[in-house]
Amino acid sequence: MQRSFQANSLKIFALLFAIILISACASIADEIDDRRFHGRLINFNTEAEASGISSQTLYNFMKNAKYLPKVIELDRKQPDKIKSFNQYLASSMPTKKVKMAKAKYLENKKLLDKIGKQYGVQPRFIVALWGSESDFGRNQGSFSVLNSLATLAFEGRRADFFKAELINALKIIDKENISPEDLKGSWAGAMGQTQFMPSSFLELAVDYDGDGKKDIWESKADAFASIANYLSKNGWDKNSTWGREIKLPNNFDANLIGKTIEKPISEWKALGVKYTNGKPLTAKKNLMASVVRVGDDDNARAFLIYPNYKIVLKWNRSLYFASSIGLLSDKISN
Repeated sequence: MQRSFQANSLKIFALLFAIILISACASIADEIDDRRFHGRLINFNTEAEASGISSQTLYNFMKNAKYLPKVIELDRKQPDKIKSFNQYLASSMPTKKVKMAKAKYLENKKLLDKIGKQYGVQPRFIVALWGSESDFGRNQGSFSVLNSLATLAFEGRRADFFKAELINALKIIDKENISPEDLKGSWAGAMGQTQFMPSSFLELAVDYDGDGKKDIWESKADAFASIANYLSKNGWDKNSTWGREIKLPNNFDANLIGKTIEKPISEWKALGVKYTNGKPLTAKKNLMASVVRVGDDDNARAFLIYPNYKIVLKWNRSLYFASSIGLLSDKISN
């Protein structure tokens, strides 16, 4: 009995010692990463100065810069592979979210109509992007954008991209009425209700409410106008929609599928492309369109996409994302 007790005690002691050792090693590793991080920031300081960042902004940044191991963990974590487009839709736009989108559209209709008219963008697309990016402003991220971008620039994967975005974030502090503490966003540096990267913010964010601050975090007016401005500046056509789900004939040439292949709708009609209800395609004008299949499985869905769809692809290059924005916008209008 005593031997058993002693053996168990030794096992517990060994386990505790192992835990302490692992924690100590992790702490040492974090400390080493932190030292290397600040060492590289010293070199970055010269580059940032050459980009026109003020010495005061750089001083404050260097003084408060922190290496964020959690950001590296999230960056390296591979997302679960989504096998079908329908599974993606189930998670990205469930019934609850569609109802919320319709309610938010009606709640903000006066403001949305005004912005939509000014920028030439249908309000339903503004709401669809707003809902998809930040859950209507409720999920903007709580990471320090400066520290996230600095960590990602230090880590090495896509270092040049994140270094450029870090410089852009520092420019925001220099040029806009926004403090470093208010510069919050996702672990990857996407900010506010629009989830703009700093480069997009500098180019396309709007101070719509006229308070002297491009506030995509707290101001719905600024967020809506910034989304509309993004679409408008990229060539949005207010007189057209995004596309339509279609049914392809059994003998359809697979070589004609792809967003780079454009034909007038009349030609797609002649090739046997129909709406999902089996009716032939119609168009008031001979709009150029492409056929895409979304999904990698046997249940992949086909869409006839118009130029506006390709503008959404500039926002996010995923066919899943662009198609979901289009479908959500349709549900909002219905």
